Amino acid sequence: MKSLLNKKIAVLGAGAVGSYIGSKLVEHGFTNVDFIARSGYNALKEKGLLVKNYTDKSPYYLKVNPLKELQGEYDVILICVKSKDTVQAAEQASKHLKADGFVASIQNGVENPDLISAYINKDKVITTVIYLTAIMQEKGVLEYDAEGRLLFGHIDGHFSEHTKTYEEILNLAELNANVTDNIKKYQWTKLMLNIVLNPLTALFRKTFYRMSKYDDAMTLSKSLFDEARQAAALSGVDIAEEEYNKIKTRCLEHVNFKSSMYQDIEANRNPEVDAILGVVVRTHEKHGSHAPYCDCLLKIMNVKYGAWFQISPTLAADVLIINSKNEVLLIDRKNEPLGWAIPGGLVDLYETMEQAAIRELEEETGIKADVKKLDLLGIYSEPTRDKRGHTVSAVYVYFCDEKAKASDDAKDAKYFHIDNLPENIAFDHRQILQQAKEKYIK
Repeated sequence: MKSLLNKKIAVLGAGAVGSYIGSKLVEHGFTNVDFIARSGYNALKEKGLLVKNYTDKSPYYLKVNPLKELQGEYDVILICVKSKDTVQAAEQASKHLKADGFVASIQNGVENPDLISAYINKDKVITTVIYLTAIMQEKGVLEYDAEGRLLFGHIDGHFSEHTKTYEEILNLAELNANVTDNIKKYQWTKLMLNIVLNPLTALFRKTFYRMSKYDDAMTLSKSLFDEARQAAALSGVDIAEEEYNKIKTRCLEHVNFKSSMYQDIEANRNPEVDAILGVVVRTHEKHGSHAPYCDCLLKIMNVKYGAWFQISPTLAADVLIINSKNEVLLIDRKNEPLGWAIPGGLVDLYETMEQAAIRELEEETGIKADVKKLDLLGIYSEPTRDKRGHTVSAVYVYFCDEKAKASDDAKDAKYFHIDNLPENIAFDHRQILQQAKEKYIK
């Protein structure tokens, strides 16, 4: 066991998946693990990896060894990069792999093992499928709400000493991992999940739960699944039609979860479109058939997100009413995130912040404010203040004693004394209320 803990291991691609696997190795005594990171290198170097999981009440920093490039020779290289970077990663790995070492592909898509095998003997390439709900919205910050599940094996189904060693490493790291002689089936099964969950949520910038409210979106997701299922059959893998409903049910259980493509777009990173949609298109073309839905969506997303693009935060405007009794008006939200909040909402196109503020106030409380009497409290832009996405809010203060009547997105509207606020307050509005108290209420 000691010799395994001392093996030199590289995590090539320290994103959510790579950081999850790497953190488990470090936490369970592996002493020679390098995290190969690009954009996240500085954060990992300065503070370490901040881990937020479902078992620890408080986040904790984990000391790791970040590098910008592979250095020396490795016993094991875990390739966790996006599929578009697979060729470059395989070429680098081939120059830094020990003669008796091996690599493990822990990636989406079904084509990566073949791409890697062009640079590294296929007997040294282990394919891994991982099911994991994890995010890295900030550099150097890993968050996951359940343990991952891994399935692995050689693409041709044979077992080897490398398979045995890999299994022992994963078991020592207490990862939920099982070896299989049919990893190809699990690759395609995972692709079914990705094709239902990823492209449309990224394109519409909605969680699957929110997207499911639109019948047309669900019809389209089923069409993508059907074409992927046909591609799997052409590749010799049978996927039951009932799998779609199983996937849909699983996705709906995670109300606020953002798919990996959705996370990439919010971070201004090119999403992994080709590995999920492109492989379906290419498989159909190889067998003389066509996947029109996947092909059309692939082209749309390649145009929109295939090169440099810029996603800006969403703008919102809120109005905090303070009456003569030092009470503040809050609404009880109908929609997620639930809780009491300052009245407000998103700014419409061609609308000023002030116009949006008074419109939202009237829609939610029935109170008509004089735009000339609005006083700007501040601009609030912390990226994680709204779990639905990065939202920048302008918060105005308005003094009046008018009664409120809840409507639109508000279940209720009540005045609360500034020193006796309700417990469940949404967003960062408790901190905003405190700032308003310090500035306006003596």
